[in-house]
Amino acid sequence: MLNSQQDKYKESEKNLHKWNNEVDVIVIGSGFAGLAAAISAREVGASVMVLEKQNHCGGNSLFSDGVLAIVNPNLQGENGLIDSPDLLRQDMLNAGRGYCDEKLVNILANQANEVFQWLVEEIGCCFQDRVDQFGGHSMPRSYTPCDDSGKGIIKPMLAKFKSLDGKIKPNTSFREFLTNEKNEITGVVIQSVQQKSTLSLEYIKVRKGVVLATGGFSGDISFRMKYDQRLNAEVDHTNIPNTTAQGMLQALALDAQTVNLNYIQLAPWTSPDEKSYGTAPIFASYAVFQYGFMVDVATGKRFVNELADRKTCTDAMFELSQPSVGIADAQGVELAGKSIKSALRRGVVKKFETLETLAEAYNIPVKTLCETLLEYNTYVETQCDVALGKPILEGSKPLKPPFYGVRLYPKVHHTMGGLKINADAQVLNSKEKPIKGLYAAGEVTGGVHGACRLSTLAITDCLVFGRIAGRNVAKQ
Repeated sequence: MLNSQQDKYKESEKNLHKWNNEVDVIVIGSGFAGLAAAISAREVGASVMVLEKQNHCGGNSLFSDGVLAIVNPNLQGENGLIDSPDLLRQDMLNAGRGYCDEKLVNILANQANEVFQWLVEEIGCCFQDRVDQFGGHSMPRSYTPCDDSGKGIIKPMLAKFKSLDGKIKPNTSFREFLTNEKNEITGVVIQSVQQKSTLSLEYIKVRKGVVLATGGFSGDISFRMKYDQRLNAEVDHTNIPNTTAQGMLQALALDAQTVNLNYIQLAPWTSPDEKSYGTAPIFASYAVFQYGFMVDVATGKRFVNELADRKTCTDAMFELSQPSVGIADAQGVELAGKSIKSALRRGVVKKFETLETLAEAYNIPVKTLCETLLEYNTYVETQCDVALGKPILEGSKPLKPPFYGVRLYPKVHHTMGGLKINADAQVLNSKEKPIKGLYAAGEVTGGVHGACRLSTLAITDCLVFGRIAGRNVAKQ
């Protein structure tokens, strides 16, 4: 079927149309990876058109927390931290469980700081004067935009691209690739999202190539269930609507190779008491996981290292018969430095004057929960969690009233698998050869993270390989 579809595209290029437009480079998607590629290609001198199916740019990136992990000796050194690309690399390989492409891991680890400096010095992004440690990282190395959101990166990147006279086509659906008899990319077929008729199709010729930056497939229920039967329609996801495998499927029609599609990441810090991403993640990831703890409602006991990688956490959560409960205190909320007013107002996070009232509200055995608190406070005081091995972060204090609680249950968040790329971000075919003119970056690719992506490395991945893809396609 794929071969017949391929033949159809080639035939359509030869006989059924004339080009509506012509450009050096087309970038499909306008999130972190897409804009990084578009800016980089434009800076090399290529003419660039960005296609976006939404009516605004940014995709999922716009609604992310915008936090990225890097190794920056100067910034980390100010906090007494000694980090290195090798340590980041090892953390990634540990989380990846033997399924990472080590060449890609090395590139990310070595170029992470360079891309951070690019954001600050060239793009004009602003980051907070704090460094955080999240799940799976061996030390604090994650930096947050000043506005606590992906907007703090996307908006300056968009402004930069526009200042370079880059072209953007919003409300535009990518339909298919066009190739010649050698299976080399010659163009794309697009259509306004408001149009359905084949008469409204547009044919855009590319002189150099295409960068596919369409993101993952967290919202594509039928596609994700092919690789994990647990992830049916009852399992929510954190992404915007229409986060699908469409772009990747079009690459598969060109004999593109995929890798690690069965590794689909769930987020441990989401709540079943709200849809999609919601308000719980800020409280859970910054206050509960860093300065508090999570318990099994049935037993009142902790069951996992809250700062373990996401796969470890969510696998443990799935083994429980019901959502778990995350607990922090006022000190933890203050140390987190994040507002939880919205989560409190919506009733997703609740405040309790005593641990007993919290236990009653969530139907947790009171006696056991009190014992768990005493035990955890001992670990904080001794700076050593002998039970589960959670790192006790600097500034941590024994928990005391009042307490805050949140129900937690995993949601699909990220898809580690995708198109196989090489070090130049070229998409490889089934024979391990580059498909000429086709590049990819970000969540549509696989191999960088293996079985489990570490927290806050998605943006780093998108930016590093987006820039590589943009520079390389522009040089064709």
